Parts: sequence; C-alpha cells; structure tokens
Amino acid sequence: MSSSTLLSRPRARAGYAGLALSMLLALLAGCGAEDRKQAYFDRGMELLAEGDPVKARLELKNVLQIDPKHAEAWFQLAQIEADRQNWSAAFGGYNKAVELKPDFIDARLKRGQLLFDAGQQEDALADAAAVLALAPENPDALALRGAVRAKQGDLDVATADAQAALAVDPSHRNGLLLLAEVRRAQGAGAEAVALLERAAEAHPDDVQLRLSLAAGYQSLGDAAKAREQLEKLTEIEPSQLIHTARLAAFLTQQGERQAAEQALRRAIAANPEDAQPKLLLVEWAVKEHGPEAGVALLEELVAQAPDQYDLRFAQAELAASLGQRDKSKDIYRAIIERDDLGTAGLKARHRLATLDFANQEMDQALALLAEVLEEDPRNVDALTLRAAIALTRDEPDAAIPDLRDALQNDPESTRALRLLAKAHEMREEVPLAQDALQKAIDAAPAEPAAYLDMAQLLVRSGDMKGASRILEGFLEKVPDDTRVQSALAKLQLSQQDWDAMERTADRILETRPDHPLGYYLKGLLLQRDGRLQESVEVLKVAIEKRADAVEPRLALARSYLGLKQVEDAEASVKAYLDQQPANAAALNLLGEIYASAGRFKEAAAQFEQVISLYPKSPSAYTRMADLYVRAGESDKAISTLRAGIEETGRNAFLIFRLGIALQDAGRGDEAISAYEEVLDSNPEADAVANNLAMLLANARKDDPASLSRAMELARGLATSGQWVLLDTLGWVQFRSGDIEGALSTLEEAAGQVDPVPAEMQFHLGMVYASLGRDDQAREMLTAAVDSGASFPGLEEARETLEGLSSASLGGG
Repeated sequence: MSSSTLLSRPRARAGYAGLALSMLLALLAGCGAEDRKQAYFDRGMELLAEGDPVKARLELKNVLQIDPKHAEAWFQLAQIEADRQNWSAAFGGYNKAVELKPDFIDARLKRGQLLFDAGQQEDALADAAAVLALAPENPDALALRGAVRAKQGDLDVATADAQAALAVDPSHRNGLLLLAEVRRAQGAGAEAVALLERAAEAHPDDVQLRLSLAAGYQSLGDAAKAREQLEKLTEIEPSQLIHTARLAAFLTQQGERQAAEQALRRAIAANPEDAQPKLLLVEWAVKEHGPEAGVALLEELVAQAPDQYDLRFAQAELAASLGQRDKSKDIYRAIIERDDLGTAGLKARHRLATLDFANQEMDQALALLAEVLEEDPRNVDALTLRAAIALTRDEPDAAIPDLRDALQNDPESTRALRLLAKAHEMREEVPLAQDALQKAIDAAPAEPAAYLDMAQLLVRSGDMKGASRILEGFLEKVPDDTRVQSALAKLQLSQQDWDAMERTADRILETRPDHPLGYYLKGLLLQRDGRLQESVEVLKVAIEKRADAVEPRLALARSYLGLKQVEDAEASVKAYLDQQPANAAALNLLGEIYASAGRFKEAAAQFEQVISLYPKSPSAYTRMADLYVRAGESDKAISTLRAGIEETGRNAFLIFRLGIALQDAGRGDEAISAYEEVLDSNPEADAVANNLAMLLANARKDDPASLSRAMELARGLATSGQWVLLDTLGWVQFRSGDIEGALSTLEEAAGQVDPVPAEMQFHLGMVYASLGRDDQAREMLTAAVDSGASFPGLEEARETLEGLSSASLGGG
C-alpha cells in the first residue's frame, strides 16, 4: 500500500466525522428549537392567564417564527385579535388554524361564528357541519347550525337545534340565546324574555345577554327592568363608556333627562382624569339643549381641567361648526401657547393650518406646517396637508415626496393615497394613479371615497365600463351608500345603459325607500319607455322626498313636455328657478320648453343667458346649435359649437356634436377629423366610433385605408348587442366585401328592432342585391325609398332599385 493511500484515509474519516458532527448539531438544534417553541407557547399562555395579551402576542409570534404550522399558536393569536375586535385578523388566525388542523373544533367554531356574523351563512353552516361530524352532540355547533337556519327562516329546525344544545348543557349560552330569538320571532315575547333571564342568571357578566334582555323588557313595555339591565352593564364594565351612553340615551328617550345627566356625571366622577366622559356629557347637552349649552359646559369643564387638551380641541371644533372661525383659531392658539411644541401644541398647529388651507390662506398654513415638521419630520397629517397645498398650486412634483414620506409612516392612510393618485394623474401617470387608489380601496374597503375617485379617473380615461365595475363592487359591500348609488346611476344614464340603471333603481328602492334617488331613476326609466303619465306620478314622489332636489323636478318638467303639457312644464321649472335663479340645468330646460313651443327667440335668450353665466359649461352651446339647425342655419350651429369647444378647453362631447353638425352639413372630411380627435382621448366612446365608421364607409367607400379604419372601429362594436351598432358593423362589412358576414350581422340587427328603420332596410337591400336575392332586395329597397325618410345612401338605394327593376323587365 502506498504512502499516499495511507494518508488519504484519515482525511476521509475526518470528512465523515464532520458530516456526523453536523447531523448531531442539527439534531441538537432541532431539540433546542422544540424546547424554545414550547417555552414560548407556555409563557404566552401564562401571560394570557395573567391578563397581558400584548406580551402574550409577542411570545406566540415567537412560536410561529420557529414553527409557522403551529395551529394552537394561530388559534390563540386569533383569540387575542378577537378580544381587540380586530375581526379581520381574528378570522385570518382561525382560518390558518383550521387549514393546518382540519379537526380543530374550537377554531372551526370560532371561524363559523365570524362567518355567520359577516352574513356568509352557507360557509358558517359548513363549519358547523364539520364539527358535528366530529362531535355530533357539540352544543356550540348545534347552536351555530340553528342560528343559520333561523336566519334562513327555518324556525322549526332552529328550535330543534337549540333544544338539542340545551339537552347537552341546560345553561348553554348560545342555545338559550338562539331559542329566545326564535320565540321572539314567533311572537312569544314573554317566553323569549324568560329564556334570556335564565341565560343571564347562568352567565351574569355576559354583556350581550344583558343587552338582549334589556331590549326584551323594553319590547314588553317594562322600562324599569330594561333600565335595571342597562345599569348593571355600567357595573359589569365601568370603563366602557358605551354602556353609559346607552343608558343615558334610554333615559332620555323615557323622558328622564335629569337621570340621564346624572348617569353621565357619575361616569365623570368615576374617571376625573379621563376627558371622554366629559365629552360624552357635552355631546348629550348639545343634542338636548342646543350648541350654546355645549359651549357653556365646555367652558366650565376647561376651567376645571385646563390641561385636558381633548376638551379644548372639542371647544374649537364646536366653535367652527357654529361658524365661529376666529374663535376656533383663538382656541388653537391658546393650546399652542400653553403646550408649545408638545403633542397638543403640534396638533393645534395642524388644525390651524387646516383652517387656513380651507380659507385659501396658503402661506400661513405652510408656515404652521413648517413648525410641526421641524419638530416632528414624520408627522403624517402635516406632510399630507403640505402635499394637498402643493397640488392646489399645480405642483405634483413637490407633493409626491411628502406623500411618500407620509405613507412610509402610515401605509394605509387613505387620504395620502388619494392625494398621491391625484398627483400622478396630474403628471399623466395614470397607471400609478390607479395603483395608489387600489391601495386606498384595499386599506378601507367599506369607505366610498377611493372608489369614487377611481371611477372618476376611469371615466376621464374613457373606461366607462371599468368605472361601473368599481362602483358596483363597492355596492356589493355597502349596498345602501347614496353617494355611490348616485354616481353609478349618473354613469349608467350617461351611457344610456337602461338595464343596468333599472337594477340600480330597484336596489335603491329596496335599500333606501325614503331616498328620492330610486324614484327619480324609476321616473326616468318610465320616461324612456314612453309611460309619461306614470313617470309624472313617480317623480312627484321623488320631489316629496326631497323638495330641493334639482334632477327630479327637471325630469318632471320633461315628462310634462312629452305630454304636451307645456304650461305645467314651464310652471315646474319656473317654480324651481324662483328658489335657484342661476341654476344652469333649469335655465337650459326652460329654453328647451320655449323651443318646443316654437318660442325660438325666448329659447335663444335663455341659452345665451346660460352661456354668459357658465361659459365653461357645454350644454347651452349644444342647445343653441340645435336651434340654429332647426332654423336651417348650419353655419351658425357650427360656429356656436366651435366657440364652445374653445371656451371649455376642447370638451369631448362638444367636439362630437361638432362632428355630427359637420357631417349633416356635408363637410365629411372635417367631421372625420372631429370624430378622430374625440377617440384619441376617449377610445371606448362607442357612439363616436359608430358615427366615424359609418361616415368612412359612406364617404370614402373607395379608399382601402379608410375602409380598414372603419372595420377596425366596427369590430369594437361587435359585442355591444345594440342594433344601431350592429347595423354599422354590418354595413362596414358590406363595403369591405364581406357580404356573408354583413348578411349575418344585419339580419341579427333587424331582428332586434320593429319596425326596421329605413336606413337598415337600405343596407339589407344592398346585401340581398349583391347575393342575387333580387326579390328580397326589391322589397327592402322599396320600403326604404317609400318611407319618406332621409338617410345617407338614399340616391344609391333609388339607383339600385331602378337597376333591379330594369333587369326584371329585361328578363321578362
């Protein structure tokens, strides 16, 4: 054996020894990790038992850093979040625990309860069923299943489940509560209260049971016992002001105002260092005795506790709400003088700056913000307000760094995200603006502001369908938000999406029957269907709901106009103008009424008044142009529209109307240019694309490039389902030589409308003639020519018809 062989063996053994050592260390480390994990978990549970959830949460997080699949740690974290009423985080924890351990009964029950509370009944039912498959007599699962069935209206099954739960545990909290709710729903109020009394006796510190019992007593007319339960709540949780507020509201409702005030003052006496009970008393005083009582009470309370700055801030806010802006500013200055650069002093500077901003005193606001940011450079409120000022000065480049700093400190600040979106849009960075708004939506999914901003951004970008989807998405979460309902309705109205608008109207009437919007939309739908007298009645209801609403009153006037009740229409509009003499919509409508009655001079005077009052508003220019068209003065109509386009910064709708006017005047090339300009900024404007495609197919039918452009536009109309747009597509297909495609498209369009318009009869006739189907061609072309209607291609229809007739005679 060579020396080299002998020397190599020890090295090999060292390698194996090293590997073995690594494995041993890993094993030891693993054991250490298990021990540490258990120690962290045990310590977390001890802290929970000691009433320290904050530190317990940290220990449980340590467990999950070592073992992310520790189901019990996820469950305990969820319990902590549930106690904080952070339901989203709690659900996530329970969900993770169930995912890791599907037979984790407690986690499934907790998740099921949250799902039930969120209205996801079927998912809650699935969790209850999963638990009952593991433990058929689990009372919590039986009660949960029963609660779902009760919600779904199956009271018999709910009763059986409640009784089954109580058979297992006669004092079962949810079982008693469920059975009480079922009895209440069945009209057995006294039995329901007896069940709640039994539950409260078994669970004396349960707040929800006490509340339900108080409501039960109140429904039976036993105010004394209801009051007793509300008073017990203040004893069970003396630090929870909501109980004091609820008791005070109940006593006030019962006419016992002195007792209500005493309850509020007891809360103050029990917590003299806390400003919140005092603010609750002030709020009550304002509601019961008016704002001046609140002012006097705050002065008294501030004098007693001059360093409770929340009272001073409330003082300033109340003064501002009363229009006493100077007094509000004096209070903020007093806070600054007293607290200087402390937390309250900085907050007061920001509030002062906000008032200055609202009053357009930007330099003063910036000086105050500079003081705040010098002391606290990460102050989110100050950074955000400084950015808002920059945006009002058209300085997005200055705003963006401040907004990014603010979001670094508070990533879910919806105000900062919305301002950031505005800044990016000002810089024409639309995708970045959309991204910022999406983050704002994710941060506050139940708040409408970011959804409305996103919808407006999409509208300005020409994406009407996307804007509708955003608003509809919000209404799925919050179906009764009036602002979003109104925005969606206006969008649908602008797109003439009547089916969608009908769904919106029905939803509003269901969720907000006392709001005028649903009746207004229903009135418009009835107008559109020609049911004018019915629309009058519905619109009157909308006006009754809100007498100062503009749109229903103007819509009512239009219904009167359609019924030829010109005097009623004029009276309706003038009644509104008596209250709002400069309202542009009302002035325009009065002009329309005059025009419909043949009073053209008065109509023109109305539209001229609107133009002089609102030169940036496009509507009066279009109406004035319509007057000139009716008078046969197309050049004046065109010049009026051109003037409006310049005044409004090239408003897209006015440019579209100019295109129509130019086309009607036979100035096709200029019309094409106008339509193309609109489509440059609004590529999804179907009405414009439709007009341009048809114009190109007619005016430039022998130009391959124009026909190619027409086909490009028409293809975008293929999925519309609207007969007008399908007619255009079919005609462009015909002009482009796709005769079979044209036949299919035009016959589909003709099947959607009765009677078939003369222009579509012409189009079908030309297709039939090209296919040699002469009889059908003659029938369609004869109907088109004899209709008396004027349409592009009328001469071509006559010539083709004559040719078919000549061929027929020749053949004979």
